[in-house]
Amino acid sequence: MNFWNAIVQSNTFNFAVLLLIFAVLYKKLNISNTVENLKQDIIKKIEDAKSEREQAKQKLLSAKKLVEHLDEDIKERLNDANTRATGLSEQIIKNAHEQVKMIEKNVQNVIIGEEKTLSTQLSDKALKASVELAKQKIIKTLEDNPKLHDKFIEESIGEI
Repeated sequence: MNFWNAIVQSNTFNFAVLLLIFAVLYKKLNISNTVENLKQDIIKKIEDAKSEREQAKQKLLSAKKLVEHLDEDIKERLNDANTRATGLSEQIIKNAHEQVKMIEKNVQNVIIGEEKTLSTQLSDKALKASVELAKQKIIKTLEDNPKLHDKFIEESIGEI
């Protein structure tokens, strides 16, 4: 028993048991594959980062190229917009003047039409008044001179 206690308490034995436990754990956990997988993941991430860095550089260069002529493009577009706006405003003004002329012409035609209508109505009223005055004059003349009445009747019968 003394021998067993001496072995168990010795550092060499404890070290050997520790190595045996590590060997079993190493076999069970397969640390070399895990370390290799981690290594491959790290290498892949580094390569992905390099690739993304290159893509970012390319995007930065293309963005710089786009911004390089931005001021000129803006000026050109503003000039185009100004030219179009000027042309459009002139066309609108021209169309407005034409519409005003058409409205004035239509108003003038309406006025002329109304004048003709009023003139016709006045002429009709004047004609009716003249006929009425003539009728009254004839009736008065016939009342004043009854012989004329007989003469008109004879002439009318003669014409029939």
